[in-house]
This record gives sequence, C-alpha cells and structure tokens, in this order.
Amino acid sequence: MSLFQCEICGCCENTALACQGFVYMADCFDWSYAPEREGKRLCSACGPVSYKTEGPTEYGRWHDQFERIYLPIGMFRTNERGNLSHIETGSEDFKAHAITAEVQP
Repeated sequence: MSLFQCEICGCCENTALACQGFVYMADCFDWSYAPEREGKRLCSACGPVSYKTEGPTEYGRWHDQFERIYLPIGMFRTNERGNLSHIETGSEDFKAHAITAEVQP
C-alpha cells in the first residue's frame, strides 16, 4: 500500500484508505463545495463529502486507522517502493519531519 502526501493539509495518507487520493475517480464526486480540490491528491479528511449522484461519501473526516501525521506541504513524494520520502534528502523517515498543524481541515 502506497503512502502519499495530501496536497491540502500535508498529512501522510495511505492510498487504500483514501480512494487512491481521489485523482483517478474524480468525476464520480461532487466538487461544488470545494472546486479547488478537484484533481489534487487528498487524504480521507480532505476528500470529497458527496458523490455526484449517490449522496454522501464516507470521506471528509479522518479514518482513524493510524495517527494523522502532518508534514511540510510539498516536501515529500511517493518513491518507487511506495513509501513517502523527503524530496531533498530521500529519507523515508517522514516522522522526523512531522509538524503540528495550526488549523486542521
């Protein structure tokens, strides 16, 4: 299971818990409440809250399957092994870069 960084809040997320980041099935969701989020890789908490035709989603809140760890936005990428790595150093120890979110989405 791959890890990625949410492009809105910066947290570390697992693709299996966040509909692959919401980028591949973006046309299934209603983005009218936050059009700026469409097409971005999103965690479960920042994900869409409703489908276009089927009503509410299970997203829009953190899944609580693991601790939500916030990282500086834009400083991490998913590497070839599916792990989150620091762009500048290549380190997979993303927890060493954890920050406190001032405002949680």
